Amino acid sequence: MNNLRRFIAGAVCPACKLQDKLFVYALEESNVCECVACGFRDIQSRTAEPGSEEYQRRLGGATDTAVVRIVES
Repeated sequence: MNNLRRFIAGAVCPACKLQDKLFVYALEESNVCECVACGFRDIQSRTAEPGSEEYQRRLGGATDTAVVRIVES
């Protein structure tokens, strides 16, 4: 499986609050988001729907979500 790291421009780490330190990569049936500064790690199922309980849990209970698409090159 391709473990290419893709940094998320403008993203702020929920743990250390630093900008432009988060990257994502695919791991089995999940997307993994990690912070290079503090080691924060979040694993999310690829089948989770925007607005679902899993998304809200990851966003600290936020109700407004924006769908971001990762484009394979």
